[in-house]
Amino acid sequence: MKDKNDIILFNSSCGDPVKYIDLVDALKKVGADKCDILMLHTELSFGLPNKDIKRKDILQLLIDAIKELNVKTLLFPTFTFSFSNRQEYDVKNSRTSMGALNEFARKMPGALRSIDPQMSFTVIGEDKDIVRDTGKECVGKNSTFDKIHDKENVNILFFGTKLEQCFTHQHYVEWALNVPYRYNMDFTGEIIAADGSRYEDTYSIFVKYRDVIPFTPPEFTDSLLNEGVLKKETLGDSALYCFKEKDAYNETKSWIERDVNAFLAEPYDTRPLVKEYSYGNVTTVQ
Repeated sequence: MKDKNDIILFNSSCGDPVKYIDLVDALKKVGADKCDILMLHTELSFGLPNKDIKRKDILQLLIDAIKELNVKTLLFPTFTFSFSNRQEYDVKNSRTSMGALNEFARKMPGALRSIDPQMSFTVIGEDKDIVRDTGKECVGKNSTFDKIHDKENVNILFFGTKLEQCFTHQHYVEWALNVPYRYNMDFTGEIIAADGSRYEDTYSIFVKYRDVIPFTPPEFTDSLLNEGVLKKETLGDSALYCFKEKDAYNETKSWIERDVNAFLAEPYDTRPLVKEYSYGNVTTVQ
């Protein structure tokens, strides 16, 4: 039987294979194992998946590689923005738009998903409380973001994706600082609980004003890398990035306090602040 470490998961565009052991080594090099809770934003961008392995088997191998880190708790964003898309939220069955690996993880035996019709999280491992009894502010008080910020040893991993693409934690910092270009907006809809019961509820998201244009500048990532706060390891056609949640919070806070427009494409007060929201096809915090 072939050694698991030698299994080729992806083939990069330049022809180099990405093996199971390469992934495990890269995860350790960025320090993804140096925590008690690991939150993962994922995209399978390392190359073409090995055509000789079934898709579900590749996804399982990726989970296996992550589990080799021996992190006590794995936390996967499984956002649906169901109410923003005028849909009901089914805790057990609503698919996430956060990538194939996160969707695979939420359906694993023993996984627990939060009852949040907009920005749910799925936990695999010990600390299930970070997704239990969450509040009604999706990035605010008593949200999963808020709960992990109160923990002492949390890492955020970008697994084949970049900060500029999905640094959702930034919105939690914006909420904490009460930035002037966002406001809490209520969304109401129907939830189907794990036991099949149905009920109506209201949750809020810290949304942007209509004409505000969010933008995470590449300079932010560059500065974190230069300071050694963020670690990067190239893998195939993509890379892994990892940093401490506390560092992510403090660095984002520092940038906003120096310049309130740091994470905007243009100053927030360039145009009138209009409360208007576009429903449908929502996949990110608008």
